Formats: sequence, C-alpha cells, structure tokens
Amino acid sequence: MSLQAHYSPVAQAMEQNPLRPSWTMQRPGLISLAYGFPDSASFPYDELAETTAALMADHNAEALQYGPVSGPEPLRSFLAGWVGATEGLDVGPDNIMITSGASQGIALAARLLVPPGGTVIVESPTFIGALWFFRGLGINVVGVDTDELGIIPSALRETVTRQRRAGAHVSLVYTMPTVHNPVGFNAPVERRRQLAEVAEEIDLVFLEDDAYGDLIFEGARPPALYAIAGRERVIKLGTLSKLVAGGMRLGWAIAEPDDISRMCGLKADSATSPFAAWVTGAYLQSGALARRLPSLLDLYRRRRDAMLEELAPLRDLGCDWITPVGGFFVWLELPEGADSEAIRERAEENGVTYLAGHHCFAHDRNRRCIRLAYSYIPEDQLREGTRRLVQTLQAELTAAAPS
Repeated sequence: MSLQAHYSPVAQAMEQNPLRPSWTMQRPGLISLAYGFPDSASFPYDELAETTAALMADHNAEALQYGPVSGPEPLRSFLAGWVGATEGLDVGPDNIMITSGASQGIALAARLLVPPGGTVIVESPTFIGALWFFRGLGINVVGVDTDELGIIPSALRETVTRQRRAGAHVSLVYTMPTVHNPVGFNAPVERRRQLAEVAEEIDLVFLEDDAYGDLIFEGARPPALYAIAGRERVIKLGTLSKLVAGGMRLGWAIAEPDDISRMCGLKADSATSPFAAWVTGAYLQSGALARRLPSLLDLYRRRRDAMLEELAPLRDLGCDWITPVGGFFVWLELPEGADSEAIRERAEENGVTYLAGHHCFAHDRNRRCIRLAYSYIPEDQLREGTRRLVQTLQAELTAAAPS
C-alpha cells in the first residue's frame, strides 16, 4: 500500500500545476516564455552581500533569532513609508504583516475570510497561482466576467447573488486591478468606485493583489482599491519578489491591526524567514529601492517592447493583445476555434513553449489564449523564442483557416 490510499480529498482532487514540474528543468534548445520570473542578472548581488556582512559584523542577534510573527519592525516600517509615498496610503507598521511572497498572503486571507467549503470569486482570467492556492485549501473557485476595464460590476453582483441563492458562502473577491496578471491592464478609477459600491451593496471583501504596481511603464499609478473601498472591505497584498529577488520569498499584507493579528495567528511558519526579512529591511532602508526602480522599469519596458515587435505579424492572422501597462506578461488571444494547448506541442517541436491560457480560468473554459512572459530571459533569446512562436502560429492558424 502507498501513501496515496491516505490522501485527503483535497489532495486527491488537485491536478498537477503546469508550471511547477519544470521550474528547475532546462531542455536543450527549448526557449520558455512560460515563467514570470524576475531577471536574474538584475538581482542586487553585491548590495545584499554587503548588507548581510554588516548585520553579521554587528552581531545582530535579532536577524538570526526567532522574530515577531508579523515580521521585523524595520521592514514593516519601510513598507509603510513606501506605500505612503508611492500610493498615498495612511498605514503604519501595525497594519503590515510580512509574508512568504504574496502567495502566503493569498492563502492567509482566504483562511481568514472563507470557511471550509466556501467560495471565492476570481477574475476571468486570473493569476494561475491564486487558483492553485485556493484549491489547495479546499475552496470552491468561481470566475466572474471581465472586460478591458476589469471586473464587470453587474456581472459581479449577478455571480455572487446566483452563488448565494445556490447555498454557497461567498464574501471574498480576489482581484488584480493594477497591472493585471495575465492581461496587463489598469482598471480605471471609475470602475474601482463601481466595484466598491457593489461590495457595499451586497457585503463583499476584496483581496487586492498588487504584485506589479511598482512596475508601471507609462502613466500614473491608479489609486488602490484599498483606498477607494476602504480598509474594512480590502486586504491589500504586495511582493518584493519582482523588486528585489524572487528567492528572498518576501511579500506583505496590509489590513487593520486586528485583522493582521488574526492572520498572524493563522500562520503555520510562525515568522516568515526572519533572516531574509532583516537583510532585506536593512537593504531597503538604505534607499536602494528608489535607486533601483528606474533601471528595472527600463529593463522590463525594453523586454515588453521587444516581444511586441516580434508578435506584430500575428495581427494579420486575427490574433489580438493589449500593450501591457507594466509587469511581466503579454496576454495573446488567438482567433476563434484555435486551441492553445493543442498548439503548444507543435511550438515545443519548434523550440519554444508557453503557458496555455486556459490554466488561468476558474473553469478551464477559454482554450484560445496564451500567457507569454518577457521578464525572465535575455532579449536575444526572447526575440528568438517569440519568432519561433510566431512561425508556429502562422503555420497552425493558416492550416486551420477555411479555404
């Protein structure tokens, strides 16, 4: 007998995440446009080494000791000041909890607000990771219709009402209104206000994932849903994975102090990597992020533009996309009838791979979208991989077109 006979119902129901099995695998000759990782060459290697050495030279025992569950105060104070300066949010250290990336914040907010067997509403499409985190908690996930401005307010009202009439417990809406992953839009202020009105009307809470808000390439950053709907209706998440280094695994949650305290009580890891948090806090307090951000914006803007330039021939075949306002991804829509999962095998034969877009939907309903990441690989490989994708799609879509 194997352990499988004792798997929980949640474990038995979970399918394999299409990204995780090959995170550490490199197939010779295959260029991956699937992974939304930060650029490795951009990591602040020397600065982090110097910060770590300084902490150790000072015999900073707090950096090596168990710490407060909410995270070290220096990092929380920096983040409170950062969101105050960049977003105008009036929060202090007690409003902030350090998490293992934004991922842990998603899971903790769900545990705080969704009962076992409850339902969470997500955008269609949404961040693939959030779908896996919710399902791993045994939560039902229901998609709500979106347009180019984000969640459609009337659709949110109708979806929640329908679910509640069917007996579901629904109070939490997971959303990325700023630099949406995977589509790449910013929801305008008026749409955010409309969503806040719906939340007040039918009693909803938003989990606002703001992973890419510091990486907007053009235009002003919209006001956070946290600022518009109010802190009684929003838990706001952020991450340092895209700004410092993914391997530090540090993010944060912003909420009222009582809610932060209750979320701390739900943390299985007690305190999130105190050593990494101390190093990162000391590094950031030196003013490093403000100095670093312009180069990151320039790097990822150039990567985005390179991918879009190579994708341009696909317009003639009926493919569509928006120019992402920031972040790491292009969301490519193929013509009606195309199946991105079926085409992926042909693409890999041609030396390129991607994330088929149906994985980004709660109910696997859209088979003609592709999520393309431009953040991870150098520009020459990015251009070559995108050319291979274009060649593959030209062959497949032309062959499938009616004569």
